[in-house]
Amino acid sequence: MTTQPWLLLSSRPIKQLQCAQLPLPSSAFHSYASDWSVPPPEDRTDVFGRPCTHLTVGGDNVLDVQGSHLTVITSSRNMTPLYWRADHQGNFVIATDLLIAASAWVSLTDCRLGVRADAGVYLDERSSIHGISRLPPNRRLEVVMQDNRARVERGETADSLAQQSSRYDNALLAGEAQITALQHSIADHLKWPDQVAALVSGGVDSGLVAALLAQQCPTFEAFSIGTPWGNEFDEAQQLADAIDRPLNRVELDPQSILLALPQTIRAFGHPQPQAVEIGVAITAFCRQLEEGRRIFTGYGSDLINSGLATCDGLADDIRSSIAVEVNKTRYSSEFTSIAAQACGSELVHPYWDPRVLRAALDTCPSVKTNRGREKGHLRLAAERWLPTEVAWRKKTAIHHGNGLGTALAQLIEVTTGQQSSAPVLYREILATQLDQAIRAPLSPLSPEDVLDRSLRSMAHRC
Repeated sequence: MTTQPWLLLSSRPIKQLQCAQLPLPSSAFHSYASDWSVPPPEDRTDVFGRPCTHLTVGGDNVLDVQGSHLTVITSSRNMTPLYWRADHQGNFVIATDLLIAASAWVSLTDCRLGVRADAGVYLDERSSIHGISRLPPNRRLEVVMQDNRARVERGETADSLAQQSSRYDNALLAGEAQITALQHSIADHLKWPDQVAALVSGGVDSGLVAALLAQQCPTFEAFSIGTPWGNEFDEAQQLADAIDRPLNRVELDPQSILLALPQTIRAFGHPQPQAVEIGVAITAFCRQLEEGRRIFTGYGSDLINSGLATCDGLADDIRSSIAVEVNKTRYSSEFTSIAAQACGSELVHPYWDPRVLRAALDTCPSVKTNRGREKGHLRLAAERWLPTEVAWRKKTAIHHGNGLGTALAQLIEVTTGQQSSAPVLYREILATQLDQAIRAPLSPLSPEDVLDRSLRSMAHRC
């Protein structure tokens, strides 16, 4: 697979998407999809026992379609976004892909859309494209088709991530509770017959995931990513030796990272530099990997266990820091697996499993420091699974930069001949893909063409 999977529902037919029609029995909505897995309608019924098509997005955002009625519910995690737009003329679209949503809206209304000048992550309903909205977390959207018109009602649902408690006030027990939740999450994701892989860096977070995987899936493969600007191969090798698994060292060259930018930016739906630079290495890795892999990561632990604190000791406002960082992820799309799915694989982030999140949010802040270290409760419990050196290894949170962001920005400056041009290039990549989606939504440009056109557009504007 080389194209991004997407799903779209609309109130009216969209001529440009005819070749991608998705049959939904007895539905008043027009449905279109590309490489999107849809359960058979007979798998679900509504409250009256009638067939209902249940569409899942990113694990726990859902769309239920029954005749002229569509119900959309976004979860508290809201990992994979949903974009939508409606007007008073009966036009309505909702899609998993920002560019497809924009293309469909232009087709229905013949309006003009463009990328915002300050495109990025907004903690509200805005998307990076003027005129297209993104559904925030904990939202309920009811759409009813009547006389060729779409009646839309909106509401809110409970936020399962809003509350933090001190249920676990013993460091070791708190760490063990989170590890138990991790074990259950991993077990659930091993029910499918994919080849299993894990990305490891040699730190406690990915180390724990790998050690727990080794217990349940002894044949999984361990990978560590390196670039010309640095790697953690030695630390990852120590971990791999400890769990008795060989380590695959993957060297990403600069061009492969640049060519992963279009896919990353499209999957995220925005060009915000920090998020893009976190995600691009994993996208580049997935582009080189054979299809059919279920790839486990240690991503997210820093957010829920330390509020991104990396210095010794615990921040006074750790609960506030955790709440802020968790909330950002619900708008940034950084946990989505869409980019990996475009490569034929699936990303799994066990620390973002609802059970693991709950265990972390119910841990007393005072025990999240132990031996003067952040994530101390998790490190303490991890000693049962990992060498002490790995469990207590000091590492920089990926959100604080692992060298890739700075080096990539410098590479882009050299490539474009312009200072501080990385954010400009990221936005231009989104704009280039938007232009193509409006012209030919079922014929996306190759990463090479997107990058080339974006660079030429920047040069022309100079």
